[in-house]
Amino acid sequence: MKKKTTFYFWQLLLICVVAFVLSGCGIATPTDTPTLQWQPMPTYDYYIPPSNMPGYTHYIPSESFTIHLEFDYPSYWWLQEHTGETGTPSIDLGDPRILALPTQAPGNFHPTPNDFGSVYIWIIPNVPGQSPDTELESHKLGYSEIPRIKVLGDYKIMIDGNESSVLEYQENDPETSPSLMFYRRTYFMVNGQVYEIIYSVADKDRGGEFDKGYDHFLNSLKIVP
Repeated sequence: MKKKTTFYFWQLLLICVVAFVLSGCGIATPTDTPTLQWQPMPTYDYYIPPSNMPGYTHYIPSESFTIHLEFDYPSYWWLQEHTGETGTPSIDLGDPRILALPTQAPGNFHPTPNDFGSVYIWIIPNVPGQSPDTELESHKLGYSEIPRIKVLGDYKIMIDGNESSVLEYQENDPETSPSLMFYRRTYFMVNGQVYEIIYSVADKDRGGEFDKGYDHFLNSLKIVP
């Protein structure tokens, strides 16, 4: 009887020790709820400097870049492909005078005020019920409540045979620009994802060289596999 009691004692002790170790090491059991932790992805940049050659440069995405667009842009512009930590790809294009601005300090989200023209292209992260029209209406509603922004209107255009939604507005913000700025946001679908093009230029420079370069860029856009 004594031997049997001793055996059950050590068996119970072993079960308690195993249970303690499992809980301390964080080993999952059927009742555990898994916790997903976001891990940043490697960033990627590819830069094409401005050229002194006249005319236009034809852009084809680099091999590791996942934007399904081709287009022409003025050769004197600069272009940069970028993939951020969330994996979202984007393209920056702009007036080369931007490159002469002071380098932004790390963590500074208020760059040097300027009114130079720029174009930004990106894929908007997917959400249920998303479309070019829902994105336009969301921005339109938000901007109508901001005093420094004046919504000018919205309309439809075609990009490579695809209907696209366009929102235009002005922004008067001396902290970011010495001039009244004109913005045009264009939304369209590519492979079930909403793409957005954000064009900005000083309102006083509309109809000028950068504005005409943007028109050529927009008319040349092609959606590719």
